[in-house]
Amino acid sequence: MMKHTINRYAGFAAVLTALSLPAAAKPPFAEKEGVACTYCHTQAPRRNYRGDFYKAHQLSFAGFIDAAEAKKAGVPVGPGASSKPKSLTAAKQSPRIAILMEKAQDAEGAARSNPRDAKLRIAFAAALVKLGDAQLADTSVPLATRIDNANQSYTKASHIDGKNAAAKAGLAKIKALQAKLDKSKKSGQHIENGDDDDNHKPGAARGKGRGGDDD
Repeated sequence: MMKHTINRYAGFAAVLTALSLPAAAKPPFAEKEGVACTYCHTQAPRRNYRGDFYKAHQLSFAGFIDAAEAKKAGVPVGPGASSKPKSLTAAKQSPRIAILMEKAQDAEGAARSNPRDAKLRIAFAAALVKLGDAQLADTSVPLATRIDNANQSYTKASHIDGKNAAAKAGLAKIKALQAKLDKSKKSGQHIENGDDDDNHKPGAARGKGRGGDDD
């Protein structure tokens, strides 16, 4: 009986001691970003979509859009949606990309209005390739984001016009960059935005096949 009583008091003492002590310092990343651990973790060390984004974008929330990333992951928006990590910046879009995106949308509208016109489909694919090239070269956003955005444009262009050599070259560039990025993550040496292979610049194969016209 005495043993149980001692254990009980010891338990109470531990709880009271913990409550009376100053709050422990947050883990380093939570401290760095000024958010709760649950912002990036479902249950530490397991990450949610925010934590996955943070790791994939070189420990930064630059360009992060909470609702968009949750939708991409196929999950509801996580707790603490009103929190603003210190590295959070608005997603940037260069004027050039905005213009090329508008051109691609116009080309898509023309192709949809005349689905039997092969020339319009080819023009749409070419517009997407130019957009993909600009997205891949946009160093204002993290490399992983550049890869994701350009991959969508090149893939769509390739589906629309299977003979578009520039789209295929762009996808090859994406594959090489993704492998390089994955390797850098494993080694702990992050690739900087400008650390690309000069032999595989966007549009390097422009002279071959469709989609090779300049703006």
